[in-house]
Amino acid sequence: MIKVNKEQFEFVQSDQVIYDEKFQTKPIGYYKDAFIRFRKNKASVVAAIILIFIILMSIVGPHFKSYSLPQENAKWSMRLAQLPPRVPGLQWLGFDGSRELEGFPGRFEGLPEGIVIKKGTKTNAIGQIKVTVDYYKFRNYELSYESYTSLNQSEYDAVKEYEQKTGETLIIEERGLVEGSYRVKIHFFEFLQAIYGVENYNFWFGTDNFGKDLFTELWSGAQLSLLIAFGVSLINIFVGVIVGSISGYYGGTLDLIIERFSEILSGLPFMAILTLLLLRYGMEVWVVILAFTLTGWLGISSLTRSQFYRYKNREYVLAARTLGANDVRIMSRHIFPSAMGTLITSVVLYVPSVIFSESTYSYLGIINYSKVTSVGKILSAGQAVMKESFYMVLFPSIFISLLMLSFNLFGNGLRDAFNPSLRGVEE
Repeated sequence: MIKVNKEQFEFVQSDQVIYDEKFQTKPIGYYKDAFIRFRKNKASVVAAIILIFIILMSIVGPHFKSYSLPQENAKWSMRLAQLPPRVPGLQWLGFDGSRELEGFPGRFEGLPEGIVIKKGTKTNAIGQIKVTVDYYKFRNYELSYESYTSLNQSEYDAVKEYEQKTGETLIIEERGLVEGSYRVKIHFFEFLQAIYGVENYNFWFGTDNFGKDLFTELWSGAQLSLLIAFGVSLINIFVGVIVGSISGYYGGTLDLIIERFSEILSGLPFMAILTLLLLRYGMEVWVVILAFTLTGWLGISSLTRSQFYRYKNREYVLAARTLGANDVRIMSRHIFPSAMGTLITSVVLYVPSVIFSESTYSYLGIINYSKVTSVGKILSAGQAVMKESFYMVLFPSIFISLLMLSFNLFGNGLRDAFNPSLRGVEE
């Protein structure tokens, strides 16, 4: 033992009292700290912006453009099928409404100026050539001058009344009344504009096989897919977290019963469940949601159970139990935040998995909504005409790919942000 002489010690400051300094920074809560760390992840922030844009466009996109003809009269809209994309101001990017057609030279002779953009050369031994045309003008010329159109009595009267009021000529040639309808050659686009109010023939994503605006249809399908995905995810998360937390926290006989019940449900093939429900209740949206939720919560429940098993015997949990905290408080305030990082990642990735599964079954024709469309249904229709109208596959594919990638990056950012072990760590 070393002895030190007390006289060797001197007071550093004896003329005033020294107090502890106050903290200059404000305390940061758990969620604020998570937000700060999430904001530092640039890729996740960009992914979040893209997701917000997609969600907003799924809400306003179906009403962004006014084009009601397909809903009013499918007879006319079918004649506008497979028009290529055309966006004013972006013609230099290829959105000029052009298409390459193949045929004999006589098919393209005598066309008005402005229709043929680029003449090609012979493509085979029988003399066919490839020609690039403004397909909107070309289709309007075909429908106006090369084929007859049948008008019912009300449409014919409306055309005659329009011609008298404006002095413009819509009807090019008449064959008279044939089998209850008037057979005429008519300026087709002008006719649709005058009688049905179709003014905007700039289809940004082109038109589908039924003449519907693909831009509007894609965002309508995205709206349905996101509605199903978020609805299924909320139900499965709610059920899975509650069941998994109870099973993992209490364990014992209760855990054994829940696990055996989960094993029975997990043994049921999803395809069989979906098919039986669709055959029994029809192709309704709520039926699809029900099919995805019957067994969809099992994975989240299993993950929550493992996380609660992992954290329930930690020192801070035992300390809270010693201080008299009840089970609900311990589960919600002490265990659940620690497991939130892993859970959030799985939950965020669960949303695109539902969208991908629903799109896959729609693409295969297993899910075939009668009154609404989906992204998978658009892809399925586009595959049949992919050679002529590749854009019908291109835009839905870009949407699904962008959605999956954004959700993955967003989920990874949330996982790191909500990880308690990284709290206060400077990157």
